[in-house]
Amino acid sequence: MNRTKLIKLLWAADRYHVRHYGRLVSEGNYVAMRFGPVASLALDVAQVKNDFAFDKDDIEYIGYYLSADEKDTMATAAKIADDYLSETDKEALQWAWDTFGKKDAFDMANNISHRYPEWSQYEDFFISSGGRGRKEIDPERFFDNPQNDEFFVQDASQLAAAHERYIDNNKICTILCL
Repeated sequence: MNRTKLIKLLWAADRYHVRHYGRLVSEGNYVAMRFGPVASLALDVAQVKNDFAFDKDDIEYIGYYLSADEKDTMATAAKIADDYLSETDKEALQWAWDTFGKKDAFDMANNISHRYPEWSQYEDFFISSGGRGRKEIDPERFFDNPQNDEFFVQDASQLAAAHERYIDNNKICTILCL
């Protein structure tokens, strides 16, 4: 699978999951980049870059499960266990695949993920920078809706409850995760 598509599918799963359950599947930080919102750690893993993020054992572990060719195609080198994923994580990943699995990677990047507030708030930056750079995304922007949304439409009360859960989880983490 194309690396860009893999990263966009994770974005879709994260957006779905946080809007339903108040937590990102990836549990990571997001940045806006030229081709849309990106889970930072997922990009590092997909590129096996950022030497400061991974030690030798990490790189070996990543290499055991993922391989990439010169065309940026990712493949699993071994069966990946999913027992560490919650049922809702699996639901979100399945939803992302069912919804976007047949879409082209760059259609997802340029025509779908760019519609959403977590990326569109930085559109002027990417136009003026020629698409270079990155901007931190406040995960609370995942709760914002674009003007026309055909993919992530959701009941307002359910969205508000998930947002409240997200805020509460962050408060707890701030206290306990020092």
